[in-house]
Amino acid sequence: MKLRYAVLITTIFLLYLDPVIGQSTIDYSFPIKSTNSMLFGNDIIINNNPIENQYHVAVCTAFNGWLFATYSYVNETLHEAAGALLKSVDNGNSWTVIFDELYPLDSSEFTSMDIIATGDSLSNLKVYLAAVVSNNNAGLGDGFVNQYNGVTGAYENNLLMIGSSYYIALSKDGTYPAYNANPYSLGVLYSRYSSHGDSIIFYSSSNGGISLDNRQVVATTQNRFHKVAISYGISPAWSSGRYFTAWEEKAGFYSNTGHIYTSHTDPNFNSSFTSPVVLDSLDPAALNNSKNPAIACQFNSSDNDSANLTEVVLFDKYLSSENRYEIDGFYNMKSTNTNHYYQFNLNPSSNSRQQPSVNFNPYDQTFMVTYYDSTIQKLPYLLHDFNMVNPDSWQVVSPGYNDSPDLTSPYPKVVLNMGQHQGANAWSGNGTGATCAALYDAPYLPTGFYCNLADDFNLWVYPNPSKTILNINFEIKSLTNVTLTLYNIIGSPIGEITNQSYPSGRYYLKYNVSSLSSGSYFLTYQVGNSIKTYKILKIM
Repeated sequence: MKLRYAVLITTIFLLYLDPVIGQSTIDYSFPIKSTNSMLFGNDIIINNNPIENQYHVAVCTAFNGWLFATYSYVNETLHEAAGALLKSVDNGNSWTVIFDELYPLDSSEFTSMDIIATGDSLSNLKVYLAAVVSNNNAGLGDGFVNQYNGVTGAYENNLLMIGSSYYIALSKDGTYPAYNANPYSLGVLYSRYSSHGDSIIFYSSSNGGISLDNRQVVATTQNRFHKVAISYGISPAWSSGRYFTAWEEKAGFYSNTGHIYTSHTDPNFNSSFTSPVVLDSLDPAALNNSKNPAIACQFNSSDNDSANLTEVVLFDKYLSSENRYEIDGFYNMKSTNTNHYYQFNLNPSSNSRQQPSVNFNPYDQTFMVTYYDSTIQKLPYLLHDFNMVNPDSWQVVSPGYNDSPDLTSPYPKVVLNMGQHQGANAWSGNGTGATCAALYDAPYLPTGFYCNLADDFNLWVYPNPSKTILNINFEIKSLTNVTLTLYNIIGSPIGEITNQSYPSGRYYLKYNVSSLSSGSYFLTYQVGNSIKTYKILKIM
């Protein structure tokens, strides 16, 4: 009876609506993802260049939601490493190349790249790009940290040049500044080779990136240090702010796995580091079989249930008996002052899974995770509350947000979009032809509501489902009247979003649906005589 009633109501609505909008068509292609996820749109190629194999993809966000991305490739003609920096002002729907440069070093390639954006206004918006360029099989190379103007993209300063380095990572304190930082702090972590023993080095800036004015040796070894990770953590009870780090140690240059360590500054962001904890020693199956660490810390205006802040570390664990990788996870609810790390299982599976990335969202107090499931060639997206209640139960937002299954070494990244208050994802995947492209997707991007009316009008609507704000972006090629109207399920107009003439260009509208009841609604988009209708889902 309920199903018949719903069908009848929908039929009445369509009959009612059709005379109003003429030859409109109802688009039920919702959602379009093959996984039937109601989130994430089509994969967006950050820079579609079929002659580039784009790797080491990294993305960051600015205070206003602008996104910046970087990736590397090898110029096949000159056999030299090249890197690109790009910006998006529309949540990743489109990207503008800021620069695309060669780094002259014969037979060179990038081994590591990272990027962050700082500042709380356009006047002080800065972008920091860190990278290591190598020309030998061991992965050793020259590292640097450069500063760029976030508005113009102009190069402004080199903060750091380092030789004989492996990997490099960046972090910042952002909207929760560290004690004694003016106006904010930066953290730089890298691994460096020496014939006398490798070292993990930490630099910080207390002056908003004007200079790196503090240097710490985090650890040394007679073995080899490789990949590193860094995150900032703060909570009201521990309000001075600290940088938390993780890194891998291997027996030699070409060893595949080894140990995973973690340590943090104490008591301030620029203090000395605590004694490292060997995380893989807490799991017999992971001992000396681990690599590729990722780290994230709680940074928000609330303490966790332990009156402290939560740290999460993920890494690859090789299971030799099964000839596959698994993701090992550890969390510490009292990370500022104890070594009480507890293991958890991240969405247990018999698939081969590796290359994790983790970040924290202070707006909903969740840890966001993505990784590479090489068995099914998917990139899942998961969430967990920062109090880690039932730590083995993670919310699977999407079992695989990537459209193309052609993945080899995607190394996906999850970052926080400060404008949308949600996560966003970037990875290296299949591009045009046989090339590898830098790709981008996010939960708030269009889920099938992309419309092309004739050749002159384009429409993007996201997120769908929507809780609060419906973003409506459209592009027109000539002066045209545009009408956008929202109807309820029985055909009554809820509100006219716009009805006016627009010159050619791209426009961004926001419509607040927070007061609407949960359920289905219809959005009509009329440009001249062309009309189309979309189904919108409102959720609580």
